[in-house]
Amino acid sequence: KMLLSLLLLGAATSRCLHDETQKSVRLLRPPSPQRPSNFRSSSLTLPGSRDPQPLRIQTCYVREPVPEGGWDLERDRMNGESRVLAAVNEAAQRLQGILAVRGPLLLSRDPAQYCHAVWGDPRTPNYHRCSLLNPGYKGESCLGARIPDAHLHGYALWPEQGPPQLVQPDGPGVPNTDFLLYVRVAHTSKCHREPSIIAYAACCQLDSEDRPLAGTIVYCTQQLTSPRLSHSDIVMATLHELLHALGFSGQLFKKWRDCPSGPSVPENCSTRQQVTRRDEWGQLLVTTPSVSRSLAKHLGVHGVSLGVPLEEEQGPLSSHWEARLLQGSIMTATFDGTQRTRLDPITLAAFQDSGWYQVNHSAAQELLWGQGSGLEFGLVTTCGTGSSDFFCTGSGLGCHYLHLDKGSCSSDPVLEGCRMYKPLANRSECWKKENGFPPGADNPHGEIYHSQSRCFLANLTSQLFPGDKARQRSHVPHLKEVALTGRCYLHHCTERGAYNVQVEGSPWASCLPGKAIQIPGYYGLLFCPRGRLCQTNEGTDASTAPPVSLASQDLSLQLSLGLAGPPGHSLGKEEREELAEAVLQALVSRGGTGRCYFHSPSLTSGLVFSVHMWQSPGCQGPSVGMLHRALTLTLQKQPLEVYYGGATFTTEYSKLLVPLRHNPSMTCLSLTLGLCLALLILVGALGTVAYQKRATLQVGPSTPHHSSELQGTRGPAGGIREV
Repeated sequence: KMLLSLLLLGAATSRCLHDETQKSVRLLRPPSPQRPSNFRSSSLTLPGSRDPQPLRIQTCYVREPVPEGGWDLERDRMNGESRVLAAVNEAAQRLQGILAVRGPLLLSRDPAQYCHAVWGDPRTPNYHRCSLLNPGYKGESCLGARIPDAHLHGYALWPEQGPPQLVQPDGPGVPNTDFLLYVRVAHTSKCHREPSIIAYAACCQLDSEDRPLAGTIVYCTQQLTSPRLSHSDIVMATLHELLHALGFSGQLFKKWRDCPSGPSVPENCSTRQQVTRRDEWGQLLVTTPSVSRSLAKHLGVHGVSLGVPLEEEQGPLSSHWEARLLQGSIMTATFDGTQRTRLDPITLAAFQDSGWYQVNHSAAQELLWGQGSGLEFGLVTTCGTGSSDFFCTGSGLGCHYLHLDKGSCSSDPVLEGCRMYKPLANRSECWKKENGFPPGADNPHGEIYHSQSRCFLANLTSQLFPGDKARQRSHVPHLKEVALTGRCYLHHCTERGAYNVQVEGSPWASCLPGKAIQIPGYYGLLFCPRGRLCQTNEGTDASTAPPVSLASQDLSLQLSLGLAGPPGHSLGKEEREELAEAVLQALVSRGGTGRCYFHSPSLTSGLVFSVHMWQSPGCQGPSVGMLHRALTLTLQKQPLEVYYGGATFTTEYSKLLVPLRHNPSMTCLSLTLGLCLALLILVGALGTVAYQKRATLQVGPSTPHHSSELQGTRGPAGGIREV
């Protein structure tokens, strides 16, 4: 049986449905008898390679049947479907590379489901084999997702003596796959009872070394229709749930393996004797070596063996880090938005210690919460003493510790009485320009809302009370009494740990970390936080980065596609937006690239789909010109077909609009077709190699497989679709 943890949106008052979901899932493992030679196992050793290869995740979308009279629900589900598929693909790509293995992946059937009785006489040759089938057996499922027979081993009916009668043969299996992820979008009873739930997941099957082979993520329909839930939020929620299904689970901790020679030498592995223990105060800790070293490094206490505490809000088993110690980690129990969540080093260390994966630790994102704060950090006994500025006391206003948001000093159940500055309910984000003041509005504190604005503690004001204007700034008594609060001002990193700040109408001022500065034209002070801003050398997240100048990109194009639909079929504005997203998903799938090439999709009332194409920073793969050429060729040979709202829409033509400016990437467009395709294959191969080096989780060993052309995939209108 298997745990499943839930990702909560917003306030931490929503409860985790861990135990309830665990009881609904039966965890299967291959039976003891040896499988055929082509059976896929994580311990499979292949000729010529013992090195782990990037984890390959195959996603299968399970479409829910439409209940009678449920068209409103169906519309919401279809609206969320495209968002989920895009998020699942992006999340899976962060954890996988693409290489081949010998033998397809086949899942096990549950004998307790298909078999009603077994032979009970140990003296017979078919002892304990199925003697009577269950007439009500309808196949296998994983958290409500029906598993197709093609993914499953077959089963047979055995007489007391002699050979079996085959009922269902083995399916063909799923090639080039290490983990099967089934996806549902539904309004389940769990979603209904817990409106804050975005998604929940479970692992359903293990291999012979207990490594997870298959799992399901269920997305709650009502959350996917919320405009406050962005694409990046769904991606981060998917990563959280996927990590649960891959092994970060209270039910799977006891199955973690100790592999002194690494996962590529499974014969040297054994089940870990201890993964968790309780300390003298009864706190449950993960105490495996890599996890302990990673936490010690994070807190700046090298040489000390530490256990990482787990949240225990709902019972003795837990699948989440303690929030007081690891706020902002992707594996805490509450979700506070993509901007405030990190795929942190301690979580990746846990997967290293599972014994199932080789981890690329360079993919970890720096976790600022508690960094360098020592052994006493995060304890209930110390969080209210003022010894750490990560915590606060009282109920005043200030800044969230990442300084992206204004915040109020408050607590929640998982903080257990400790208080921190939590983002305000409305307009807390300094980095959102739309939160700023309208033109002409009074702005006495000089705030600036911008993608590069951050929250600073300040009491700046450009206004004085009557009678104060004639006084010197240092002689204005009420300024000394004005409380510091969180304000949004523009910042600019000059080097690691150093930055300038700008207030409305003032010049840039050097902000020395740990110091308070005065701003020309304003009364009061602005405090410069130490160790919080400009701390990483990572690229800024796209949602907080300044707008990208197209002049700095490789090439900017616009691709237009005419669509043909059923005669007389008309679409409203919202329906056109949904159809545009569906067309974009089909286009991304056909191109075999990420969404980072495609921007601002739209669909006119005349059914002309347009999308801007340029290569975002960090986007790996061929140039825009090459990708457009390849898409044009494949669309000419095989038009896109998009199923939406019970109708099929087909692309009729495509055209390319090129800005009138020179760009070296245009060179490819003037080359011969053969040379362009050759370059596309070469660049694609190089991009694949570069991407594989960044893969986060790896399993092994396996043999390489290379694809030399862009391929499109289309799924059926109903049932299961592989994406």
